[in-house]
Order: sequence, then structure tokens, then C-alpha cells
Amino acid sequence: MDFGLVGVLLVGLLFGGLMNIVIVRLPREQNLGGWPRCTRCGQPLVWWQVIPLFGWLAQGGRARCCGKSLHWIYPLVELLSAGIVTWLYVRYGLSSLFLYLAFVTTVLLITGAIDWLHRWIYTFVILGSAIIVLVASAFVRPHTLLNAFAGLLIAGFIFLLFYILARFLFPSQSAPFGLGDVYLAMFLGAAFGLTRLASVLFLGMLLAGIFSIGVIAVRASGRPSPKYISYGTFLCIGALVYIAMYGF
Repeated sequence: MDFGLVGVLLVGLLFGGLMNIVIVRLPREQNLGGWPRCTRCGQPLVWWQVIPLFGWLAQGGRARCCGKSLHWIYPLVELLSAGIVTWLYVRYGLSSLFLYLAFVTTVLLITGAIDWLHRWIYTFVILGSAIIVLVASAFVRPHTLLNAFAGLLIAGFIFLLFYILARFLFPSQSAPFGLGDVYLAMFLGAAFGLTRLASVLFLGMLLAGIFSIGVIAVRASGRPSPKYISYGTFLCIGALVYIAMYGF
């Protein structure tokens, strides 16, 4: 048995659990401190409920304290964190590139989950992360600072045009494309660089298009369907798919 691999898998699960604390508390409480509480009724959790993945499975997807259903996105974040971090370790070992892509994965999972749940992208989180990866690009090979900076500028410009177009097409209601998506695109441009940007954005847009077709089909059948999609979530998923398929 490769104990190093098992250790990285467990660390990935633990990080997924820590990500869920941010995903739950940042929109709801604006405070990351204190013992975790039930997302449905606010009661403090017992120790085994906070164990990543196991806590959700042991409760059967329903809160032990109030019996209400727990969102499926939380175990999914933990599984994706464990799976992607382990895959990165297998491919790159404990290298600077492993740490870099693990950080990018963390930002994508947190941002994608919050946008799915609340249709909101936190400016200080995504732009702060963009600055971090921009600086790191000068020290992580095969990335370069020039490639990262060019990706940030081009992605920001393209998505700013999308934002202006969305505001023009939807002047009297909440536009389906916001400034948060512009900031997310800037992060993706800095994280992956101009040379990888087109592929990353294509995967995200493709997934968003497929989901939109499904929403239209559900709506045509007369069943309830979302009015807007969380576009940023699909950009995050597309970037995660790129990491899983191609690495860096």
C-alpha cells in the first residue's frame, strides 16, 4: 500500500471539509470562526458529523438534529477535492506545480459551489486569488508571468464585453451575467495563462450550454426550472475538467 498516496487522499478530504466551512459560512455569517453548525437549523454539530464525507453518509444525507435534507454539493466538494489533489500528487509529486494547482483547485471549488448555491462570486476572494496566482506564475514552471498577465488581461476584456452586452439585453432585470463572472475569468486567465485560456473557457461554456439546453427542455415540458444558470459555476467546472484531463 502506498501510504503517501493514502495520506494525500485523506488530506484532500480534510481540505474539502475546510472548503465547505467557507462555502457555508462566508455567504451566511461572514465569519469563519467557531464550531460548525447545522446548515438547516443552526444547532452545533457533534464531532463525527464534521468528518468529511463520512458525516454526510452516516446521516443518510439528512441532518441528525432536525431531519432536514442536507445539500448534495457538500460531499461532492469533498470528493472532488480528494480526487483532484490525489491525481495531482500522482502526476507531479510534492512539487511547486502540485501546490500551485491544488490552490487553483481550492479556489475553483469554493467559488463554483458558492455561485451555485447563492449566484454570487466574492470579489475579494477571486481577485485576491488572481493576484496570488499572478505572482506565483513567475516561480512555477512551465507557467510564466507574461503568459499569466496576458491571460488575465485578455480574459477580463472579453468577459467585460459579455457583461456590457448582458446589461444591454436585460436592462430592467437582474442580468444573467455579472461582474463576478468577469473577475472569475480574470482569475482563470492568470491561473492558466493565455496559451491555455481558450481551452479552459471552451470547456466551461460547453458545459453551460449543455445545461442550458436541459433547462429549456424541462421548461418546455411545463415543469419548474431555474430562471438563470450559475454561469460562474460552469466556468469553474470547465477549469477543473481541464486540470483533470490535461494537467498543466
